[in-house]
Amino acid sequence: MPCSLKFLALSVLVGGMSSAGLLAQTPAPKPATPPAPKPATPAGPKNLVGNGGMETSFRRENLWDGVDAAGYLSGERGALPVLTTSGSIAETSMPLSVSTADMNNDGRLDIVTMDVLGYLRIFFNAGTPKEPKFELGDLAGVFLSRVAANDPIATDVPTRGLIRRGGRLHATTMFQTGKVDLLIGNYSGEVLSLFNAGSIQTPDFKQPADVSKLVIPTAKDPTRKWGNLFSPAVWDWNTDGREDLLLGEGSFSANNIHLLLNTGGGVRPVFDETNRHVLAFGDGLEQLSPTVVDYNGDGKPDLLVSERTGKVAVYLNKGAAWKTGEKVPEIPFASFISSASGSPLTFGGICTVATADLNGDGLFDLVVGKTNGRIALAMNAGSKTEPKFQAPTEIKGTVGTAPMNMPSGWEVDYGLLRGNFLAYATVIKVADDPNLQPAEGKAALKFGYSPSHNKFLPQPTTYLPAIGNFNPENFTTTADAPARFFTMVQTGRFRFKVGSTYSFSMKVRGKVADGIVAIEYVGDRESGPARITRGDRDSVTKQVNRAREQKREIVKFSPGPNWTSVSKDLRIAFTDKDLADLKETTSASISISFSIPPGGDLFIDDVQLIEK
Repeated sequence: MPCSLKFLALSVLVGGMSSAGLLAQTPAPKPATPPAPKPATPAGPKNLVGNGGMETSFRRENLWDGVDAAGYLSGERGALPVLTTSGSIAETSMPLSVSTADMNNDGRLDIVTMDVLGYLRIFFNAGTPKEPKFELGDLAGVFLSRVAANDPIATDVPTRGLIRRGGRLHATTMFQTGKVDLLIGNYSGEVLSLFNAGSIQTPDFKQPADVSKLVIPTAKDPTRKWGNLFSPAVWDWNTDGREDLLLGEGSFSANNIHLLLNTGGGVRPVFDETNRHVLAFGDGLEQLSPTVVDYNGDGKPDLLVSERTGKVAVYLNKGAAWKTGEKVPEIPFASFISSASGSPLTFGGICTVATADLNGDGLFDLVVGKTNGRIALAMNAGSKTEPKFQAPTEIKGTVGTAPMNMPSGWEVDYGLLRGNFLAYATVIKVADDPNLQPAEGKAALKFGYSPSHNKFLPQPTTYLPAIGNFNPENFTTTADAPARFFTMVQTGRFRFKVGSTYSFSMKVRGKVADGIVAIEYVGDRESGPARITRGDRDSVTKQVNRAREQKREIVKFSPGPNWTSVSKDLRIAFTDKDLADLKETTSASISISFSIPPGGDLFIDDVQLIEK
């Protein structure tokens, strides 16, 4: 291109630029040097206690009102060690026990329950004789599952905490008191009589001073049991004017329905094992719970028997004549109750069964207690001679007490296994209660008692005392503690450095008695080589030399209405010379225990264990 043309093109290009375009061609200034980052704030000392601020939790049902979080009538769930089909003893889920009766004489049938732990509830019918309605359960102030150390039944049983659980109840007028009383079978093969201490309109069942006095003898030697997990029912089987005792039991294979004839009077029945007969053979069924009903409308008493797999067996009475002293005619198995499809109706595991005409149509319906703690109804849509049952439905009530939020990382014992009626432990957050004012964070743990919503039964007021010489400052298990004893424990989450000093602290407020924090640590190690000793027939015994020392630091507390700080320093050391060079403890734990008097409560927050 000629030089003049090049110049012209450059002139046009420059002339077409705006001032902004010219500025854009100006080199940008160098960016300023960013300020040096501030040094990170050093982290504070680590809290060895997990979830000391109670900020995280998990839900647990609060069933004192007998209604679960989904709105279904319910009792506590649990398991007991029983013989299974494999021939071994295994923890097995137990059902809610159910019975039916008009417990307050208002012309409407109510449902009486006892859960596996031993809590007795009555669901009073708030509907009509044709349209039943069950809202909340009235909680009775009786807890028969606790066994004292000197109780005769405890002498040959290693675990006292189990032997009176698994109660199977039956509402009865056997004792001719003019009221509805209760018969209760239990895990250890006892039958107990629990009398209505109230009136025909307002029943009341009181805690006896000695539970063993309630036992109705069914064997000559009370220490030799002939069955377990007894499930009672009554019927005047030999038509002599005295109610007899029917017992289902929980053994495997040899399980049967037994009949014990009443040789006493109506008010004081007497049962003797020499007058015990097999009324119906289990034939391999087990966990049998019987109830008597005229199943096919022929005027003869038949048996409905629930069993391990959740089916209900029908035993039909052929009406064979017999006399006292003769062998009682067997009631043979006929069938299992079927569903509409013709297959056996099942309730999903071991169950209990009762019958009642709940809708006033003259036909008996099925009331079933299940292992999920709920109550199912199977309504009879057949006839008196040919019953047919609709699909079972679980009964819904009204909204009860809100579920509890248990603090994560802690084992909390609020006395559920000791009859601590209405007690609870729950994490409360500011979002739930703006007036909470936690000591730190946004949550605190609260212990206390739920209000009673009983309509007919008196509110529970009797709380069992400690068994033996229970010491709140030095206990290994809460089984013997008084009912109103609470504990929360954290163990296995931390260890201490030997020779170091730690600071414990927590914040509390409320009204309690015997407030105690126990911090424990253990040193355990082999202190020398093991010694091998050879005996007869090449037997070998290994003797290990060990050094073990357990230390316990106690902090007592007695809070008031405002947040109070509880604290103590502790130096970790062992006196055993064989543990002198141990670097850290083998294990460590912290427990917080206390009793709550009537009207009291306790808030706990900001629990810390920090190395100084």
